[in-house]
Amino acid sequence: MQTLKKIGSILFCLLPVILAFGIQTLVTFIALFGRIFLEILSQWELLAESADPASITETILNPVMSSLMDSQFLAGISAAYAVIAALTLGFWYWKRFCPKKQPRRKISSIINPWIVGGLAAMMLGMQYISTYVVMLLAAINPGWYQTYEELLKSVGFENVTLVLAVYSVIIAPISEELIFRGVTMKYAIKAMPFVMANIMQAFLFGLFHANVIQGTYAFVVGLFCGYVCYKGGSLYLSILFHMMFNLWGTFAPSFLNYSGNSILLHILIFAAAVCAAAAGIFLYLHGIKRRLPVETSVADSQR
Repeated sequence: MQTLKKIGSILFCLLPVILAFGIQTLVTFIALFGRIFLEILSQWELLAESADPASITETILNPVMSSLMDSQFLAGISAAYAVIAALTLGFWYWKRFCPKKQPRRKISSIINPWIVGGLAAMMLGMQYISTYVVMLLAAINPGWYQTYEELLKSVGFENVTLVLAVYSVIIAPISEELIFRGVTMKYAIKAMPFVMANIMQAFLFGLFHANVIQGTYAFVVGLFCGYVCYKGGSLYLSILFHMMFNLWGTFAPSFLNYSGNSILLHILIFAAAVCAAAAGIFLYLHGIKRRLPVETSVADSQR
């Protein structure tokens, strides 16, 4: 009986991800259907006069194909999905895991300069570590990297628009943290030790990206996000870390990534990245120790 209950608890951890996938599918379907419907309305007279089934089929399929090639349209779908997912999972998180009568924590009981510095150092280290993860996977199977590059092009990362920037830096981190480090990890921790819960949510986070390259480095970054959230006791901190990571990934100039052939330089850069991540963890934990205690914060807020 206990085993079945345990299995049930673990399976329940999948529900937030399934819900998010369902929202994503529904938003995509509605957006494509809406585009087809508008195209049919704009050409209704021509379609009414035409008796050629091929022409009618082409009129219906053309908007679908053009939509799949339109980076702004795809970025808009991603943003719309992420907003709806954030609202839905945010409500779930608030109803299930946020104490109703507890006074709000002061900012000083959540974050301080040491924590911000630690997150920045961790982010910088993880950027370069994830780059080498991508390089390793590309060497193993170039086809994986080609698929990843085509995905980035289709969404518009070659020429970042305002919609894509807002989605990547603000909307996606909030939405994904609520789904994976929020609801999913909270339920997982109730069913298993933190280490296993963190691996599980990071694995689901990687799987959700649906391609090997992005999924692998999302798994690695997801482990760090889970650690940041758990150790810091606040989802706000993993959201901030995620925003930092996406901000750098979206806007960092290409010259900051070495693409030469010097093996020694690559080793030095990777070693520096690992040191930066380790230093970031040290600063982050130090900052947590220096935070204003929650009890003090709550007492002050009641005065």
